[in-house]
Amino acid sequence: MKTGIRSLLLGSMVIGCVGVIGCGGSKPQPEGPAEKAGEAVDDAARDVKDEAKDAAESTGDAAEKAGDKIEEKTD
Repeated sequence: MKTGIRSLLLGSMVIGCVGVIGCGGSKPQPEGPAEKAGEAVDDAARDVKDEAKDAAESTGDAAEKAGDKIEEKTD
């Protein structure tokens, strides 16, 4: 009976050690070309969005000034 418990305990310890060694040494994988390209696309899209927003604000400001001038001349 003691032999069965010892075998079970020893087997559990071996499986536990293998699991810890197998999972504990993993390092984060470096970014591959697809991840780098995806980040570049994200950055470019963000830049385009910001530039479009700035352009829309400038257009709105110009339209407002033009409307003010028209209003001044028609008063």
